[in-house]
Amino acid sequence: MLNYNTTQLETSCNQLINSFGSLGSLGKTSIWKWDNRFETVLAEFNVTDKESVHQIITRHMDSTWEADIPSNPPGVVQTIIDYFGGLNPGQILFTSDPDQDGILLCAWWPWGNNTTISIRLAVFADSLNDEENDALTQRFRGWFGL
Repeated sequence: MLNYNTTQLETSCNQLINSFGSLGSLGKTSIWKWDNRFETVLAEFNVTDKESVHQIITRHMDSTWEADIPSNPPGVVQTIIDYFGGLNPGQILFTSDPDQDGILLCAWWPWGNNTTISIRLAVFADSLNDEENDALTQRFRGWFGL
């Protein structure tokens, strides 16, 4: 059971979903899939859509963390980076305000083929135990229809 107010996270996700829906080729079909490996919502797109997708993400996220740019991320962000196995050059982690309990995150991963980029979206609340975070993840999946 999840005794946690998810209103802000749900609102942020709905705004993000609506923004992607307005993108011509990306909005025509359901671009979202479930990634069991990382327990995230996954979308893949061609690098020709890179700028449009990047603009949408940065419009909805507060912070950016890149392997190429030295930083000292807060503990919750470092936990997320570690969960993904670190950040390689070219990879980016976007987060909503990391000082809030309950954040929306987006991992940006360019592929080695130089034609595809994937994004992985998830929610995480540092104050929740594993069972509660699992419940939050299930609710998150539902917002994306997965």
